[in-house]
Amino acid sequence: MDSPENDIVKGLVQKEMSRLSDSERMNVFLDIIKQGRIPNFSPLLPLVLTLDGKPYSLDNHFQFETLFYVRMPKNTVLKTGRQVGKSTVGSAHGVITCTSIPYFRTLYITPLFEQVRRLSNNYVRPFVEQSPIRSLWLGNNTENSVLQRSFRNHSMMQFSFASLDADRVRGIRADRIVIDEVQDMNRDLLPVIKETMSASKWALSSFSGTPKTPENTIEGLWLMSSQAEWCIPCRSCKKLNVSSIRHDLEKMIGPYSDDICDTRPGTVCAKCSRVIYPGDGRWIHRYPERRFQFAGYHVPQPIMHIHYADRAKWGELLAKREGYGNYTPEKYMNEVLGESCGTGVQLVSMYELQDACTLQHDNDSRNPRKCPVDFKKYRHTMLAVDWGGGGEEGISLTVAVVLGITNNGTIDVLWGKRLMTPHDHIEEAKQCLEFYNIFKCSFLAHDYTGAGALRETFLCQAGVPYNRLIPIQYVRAATAKIMSVVKPTANNPRTYYRVDKTRSLLTVCAAIKLKKIRFFKYDYRSTDDPGLIHDFLALVEQKTETRIGSDIYTITRNPQLSDDFAQAVNIGACGLWYTTNSWPSLNTPNKFIISDEMERHLNPSTTWEAE
Repeated sequence: MDSPENDIVKGLVQKEMSRLSDSERMNVFLDIIKQGRIPNFSPLLPLVLTLDGKPYSLDNHFQFETLFYVRMPKNTVLKTGRQVGKSTVGSAHGVITCTSIPYFRTLYITPLFEQVRRLSNNYVRPFVEQSPIRSLWLGNNTENSVLQRSFRNHSMMQFSFASLDADRVRGIRADRIVIDEVQDMNRDLLPVIKETMSASKWALSSFSGTPKTPENTIEGLWLMSSQAEWCIPCRSCKKLNVSSIRHDLEKMIGPYSDDICDTRPGTVCAKCSRVIYPGDGRWIHRYPERRFQFAGYHVPQPIMHIHYADRAKWGELLAKREGYGNYTPEKYMNEVLGESCGTGVQLVSMYELQDACTLQHDNDSRNPRKCPVDFKKYRHTMLAVDWGGGGEEGISLTVAVVLGITNNGTIDVLWGKRLMTPHDHIEEAKQCLEFYNIFKCSFLAHDYTGAGALRETFLCQAGVPYNRLIPIQYVRAATAKIMSVVKPTANNPRTYYRVDKTRSLLTVCAAIKLKKIRFFKYDYRSTDDPGLIHDFLALVEQKTETRIGSDIYTITRNPQLSDDFAQAVNIGACGLWYTTNSWPSLNTPNKFIISDEMERHLNPSTTWEAE
């Protein structure tokens, strides 16, 4: 919200702007600066910047005023829809910052050269050259090229691009980096780019872009941020409408009307369906404690003036929602609503995972004894282990998970740990025995595929009772049962269990959506520390057409992510459902409708027969 000082400055500027020449605008600007009471630079923008021949202001982009506060957060991320003004605002902010702080260096980076050239020439250059006080900024010794722009106060704006590697930015010294279209950047390049600020006392970072899938770079940055949403109060019923897809955004998009304008916007209250005014809104941070360390702002098209106050633009927005212009539901979510979307690809979304994290304790993987478990609540507790072996680029690691099943059949994922010793099988077996005893587990289910037989030998040698082991082998082709027992033969004297990988994972993900499987608190911290639950986002459904006309559905892993925790939970859940003979019922109509065909796939017989 604006401070009293900001209101005074804004009032003075608005009052004088209609009759001030460029020189007079400069004098007003200098007088205001001398007062030294400016918490936010946004009211001064009409005095120092010009856009399309008119004084530049944020009157129609008031959501971005928060970016111009003098107290800047260390990191900022803007997750936006297309054409909401982020490039224009970002360029204006960069010019104001560099011209206000002597010897300040800003580095702009985009994935492609054409993008950074457009940013430099089409956005930054007009702001600098058309400013009424450009004589204070530019001189004979300042540079004004596509890749570098300098100012009289020795500040500098540099421009580069980094798609496949970050070699072009090595050696550059910067106080602030601004990365646009960050959704198309390789996240592995970010640490190298940030090293350009390693000697700076400022070390500020700003990221912006339009999201794609939930595992995309910008979504990882968003999860680290304060996650602010624009919240609009209804003047009628007083409901606070939150412009997020998880809350009210879809219901806030009102119908088309010929009288849509400034005073009659297209946005409506999600509760009473009466008109609401985005200008009444304010930012509310989901994690306010992160606001000055890592501020994040979500900016969808429906809350922007150019869309909600223009009937033609509002009509286009509604048409995109209906699929016109080759807009798929995923593209509409990304480009219009500024939301990450993996619909039709990922088995379970990030938001559904977060909603399933209803247990009230954090996962302290280093101290399993501190996990607050009420053993009386659970019929059985089970340790489930998905063995790793390093894998390509070291992604596959052993994960141990502890699950408990309640009397009503709900499974709680109580604790988990990713073991960082993929080739020390004996040590892993010893750790599994420790976890087994700490959590008073009834059984230990483990991945019997590959080297599982050898790992089981180490478990037995470590002290895990042989009759408490449930070796599980995945099969990819559909079988009569999701889980079935295979009795010993002359060639294989060990009893083990076969689990249909595709159908079991579909069942587990459906149970997560219905909160029949619950987790400890969501443990994602950053792209460098994604935690365990995030592994479920690696599960991708893949459809393969056959020559006879039928389709084969398989579950694969996103090659950039780990799915070890998801596989361990799947093994443990199947083991608990099998041992308690309590396969979950997934036909809950108040959550979502499941067709008869899907019901046949997901709900097997309540008994398992030997093969």
